Amino acid sequence: MKRIIYLFIASMAFVAVSCDKDFEEINTSPNSPSTTDPNLLLSTAITVTQNTMYNAQVGGDMGLCWAQHWSKVQYNDEEKYIPRRDLMNAVWTNLYAGVIAESKSAYDLAVEAGNTNLQGISLVLQANAFQILTDVYGPVPFSEAVVPGNIRPKHDSQEEVYDGIIDLLDRAEVLFASGTGDFTSSADLVYGGDVTKWRKFAASLKLKALMRISKKRNVSADVQSLVASGLLMSSNSDSAELAYTASQPDANPIYETIVYGNRNEYKVSSVLVSTLNSLIDPRLPIFAQTNNAGLYVGNTPGVENPGNYNGFSSPGNKYLDPTLPGVFLSYAQVQLYLAEAANEGIIPGGVTQAKVHYVNGIEANFQFNGLGSASVYTSNPSVDFSSQSEAREKIGTQMWLALYGQGIEAWTEWRRTGYPALSPVANAAIAQIPSRFYFSTDSQNYNQVNYAAASATLSNGDTMLSNVWWMN
Repeated sequence: MKRIIYLFIASMAFVAVSCDKDFEEINTSPNSPSTTDPNLLLSTAITVTQNTMYNAQVGGDMGLCWAQHWSKVQYNDEEKYIPRRDLMNAVWTNLYAGVIAESKSAYDLAVEAGNTNLQGISLVLQANAFQILTDVYGPVPFSEAVVPGNIRPKHDSQEEVYDGIIDLLDRAEVLFASGTGDFTSSADLVYGGDVTKWRKFAASLKLKALMRISKKRNVSADVQSLVASGLLMSSNSDSAELAYTASQPDANPIYETIVYGNRNEYKVSSVLVSTLNSLIDPRLPIFAQTNNAGLYVGNTPGVENPGNYNGFSSPGNKYLDPTLPGVFLSYAQVQLYLAEAANEGIIPGGVTQAKVHYVNGIEANFQFNGLGSASVYTSNPSVDFSSQSEAREKIGTQMWLALYGQGIEAWTEWRRTGYPALSPVANAAIAQIPSRFYFSTDSQNYNQVNYAAASATLSNGDTMLSNVWWMN
């Protein structure tokens, strides 16, 4: 069993978190790190982020199942919106203690060393973690997060957290522009020491943040500035991915649960199979395997079929491979954001320019999945579009497909766009697909005043029915 032991910042006490078989063996204190090498602290932050997001009981049960890419034929409480609170707690604890605290420590050490590139990378990793946190929980500690001596940090509003995320990325760009210092190639598990690609990741992550709040704010000037900067990802080689290895303990956590851990209840959903079939989409045999009759059959979300494991399609071999990369942000996703931006008038070009970025995004995802040209597919009337309203739905659907395997991100983008149209699963415990996670029980137990204040800002309190800010 894989296990994480981190310092929980909010309570300043050690907690042990175990989530089945999919978390990295780490035992570090961010307040008194065992190493003074900022490279290694950042390496830890990278690994903890993706091991948390790709944990099958987190990104699978509460990501891919909630986005209805996957469905479980047994043990499907989470799929029916009955989560295990310790799994939600683990996301909170891991990102604050294992990512943000480590990255802040690395930043301070990089300042002492005069390494502006490592400072920039540490800010990028913090921004990414804070965005995950606010997107899944809502108002979270930001301004007082991981501050020594503050054991009861306030929860900042989601607007304030997003302001902070964008500021972190702006500061990172200033640091990258000065360009001093290196990220040791062996410690850089994303780009192998290529800091120019980290700079592109920072700009592209800012685009993602801006597009996520684009229905709440006018982001046109900022998005147009990013496009003009030339710093956005320009090919799949720029995608930010953690390279997993072929063997434990450094294999992709999805593999470690489903294949190594023999958890065969994970299947693709009937919604995914139906959508791919309706589009005549060649990604179907990549996303799914055939069942025992040689057919692609998805399980109906929420329905248990414990006696028929072999009658439904398992996730595709690529997505059960131990070396499946842990994607932070892909070039395909960036292009689909730009397609949306053009279609919505955030950047110039309208439907015509939207289609250019749309095709680029689909082509990039085809390449990621080992397929050839997408030209025939994108000319298919079921995929092509000619109007803004048609484009809106099809861009959203293609984003949903491009995020296959990235559970939390797929669920989050679905919450933002509403495409494709999904209904709550069968036998659901609540009347809607969850809009957020519950706050950490540690926050509730040890930070009661701030927990209560944050909960009061949510439309339905600390429940999964409350929308996060950018959903309203």
